[in-house]
Amino acid sequence: MSSQLNFKRRIELPAHDKKDRKMNIIRMVSILKRVISLGLVFWLVAFASATLSSEQQNNNAVNRYKNIKGIAVTGDNNLFQEPIWDMGPPFHTTFFNWTFAYNPNDTEPLLITKDMPGNTILAGGVDPVALSLGLLPNDVDSSLINVPLHKTPVTVGLNGRGIGTKNRKQLPSTLEVGTASIATRANPNEPVTIDKWYRAEGDLKIVCHANGTAKADFSLRNLIPNGVYSLWSISGIEVDGKPNIAPYPFGGVPNILIPDHQGHAVVSRTLGYCPLTDKSLVFVDVAFHSDGNVYGSVPDAPFDDFSQPMGTVTHTHVQFPINVVKRIHQ
Repeated sequence: MSSQLNFKRRIELPAHDKKDRKMNIIRMVSILKRVISLGLVFWLVAFASATLSSEQQNNNAVNRYKNIKGIAVTGDNNLFQEPIWDMGPPFHTTFFNWTFAYNPNDTEPLLITKDMPGNTILAGGVDPVALSLGLLPNDVDSSLINVPLHKTPVTVGLNGRGIGTKNRKQLPSTLEVGTASIATRANPNEPVTIDKWYRAEGDLKIVCHANGTAKADFSLRNLIPNGVYSLWSISGIEVDGKPNIAPYPFGGVPNILIPDHQGHAVVSRTLGYCPLTDKSLVFVDVAFHSDGNVYGSVPDAPFDDFSQPMGTVTHTHVQFPINVVKRIHQ
């Protein structure tokens, strides 16, 4: 009797329960299909991403790197009138003067030597070696010679710099005036001495990749606070069949940097070549612009009608040796 009742209960389940079970099974199958499909898509995307990442890693694999110390100089390869590095042929131990000692007793500045006191004020001038090699003109404007760096005449007026000295003048510090309607120099605008100049230093990390690109990271310290600086590759080239050294904007134009109020600056450049294998690249220079001007893809304008050559308005401050033979002066 009890078995017959159980049998009846099994066969007398409501029809809508059977329908719900069937729908639940269908939904579960549908969800399972979606999960499998999404899982397949995610797997394919992950595989493609991993493949692309692997290819990118292969292209960006580091094949060369170097950490280089930068030191303060008063001209290319110049430490107190001594060459710092042997650059190899044809330049070897050539050096230049792009910063000078202010001479209050004459119209011409002095070459900086190691016996000068640390509080000697630095000034602009013309390098006799560069002049003899024809790298500078003979008619440099006298208002730019033997002038302390913090007093280098600055471009003023709407007519530009190229029609006469009347469009350049010495400017007061911004703290010395009480209005925004006067051209001034950024604070601090203090004399630059030998001691201050030679405190500058830097680190350069160059990383070269397998795809031919490179990255250069600079960390610079004790530059002229709030000064205008630029980065240059100093390369050995030929001019009229003769060896020469020429500057090019490192990492391209614009190549400008301005250190903070403590003279510190950090900058990175992405390159389409590896500096460590470009043997024409001798140095990377960090140049100070005492006049606050920049000149596009050249560091100065030596042969303009209003001549402003290297040493009068632009001064190599920190130098990084890239492809030199050896250091010969510590």
